[in-house]
Amino acid sequence: MPELLNPNVSVRPKGVVERCTFCYHRLQIARNKVRVEGREISELKPEGEFVPACVQACPADALKFGDLDDPSTDVYKLSKSKRAFVLQQELGAEPKGIYLDRE
Repeated sequence: MPELLNPNVSVRPKGVVERCTFCYHRLQIARNKVRVEGREISELKPEGEFVPACVQACPADALKFGDLDDPSTDVYKLSKSKRAFVLQQELGAEPKGIYLDRE
């Protein structure tokens, strides 16, 4: 069993719920790679160089990940669609998870 565990991710006891970190450990690895290549961190492309494990593993391509502030990304375009909504928006929360309603 220890060979199957990812050393970059902490293990929680059964029944403990944790908020998604969007695979922060993967982001750190991507940032280090960019530094080694001599590029600026701002040049890191979220849609290509860094994706969370859930997005990478989704066989239906139902999950997307990217920069919500960059108009050239697919995620930005989807977030501005009339189908886009966030949960509990009326509470004034600014969640990073955006859902798409059926067409």
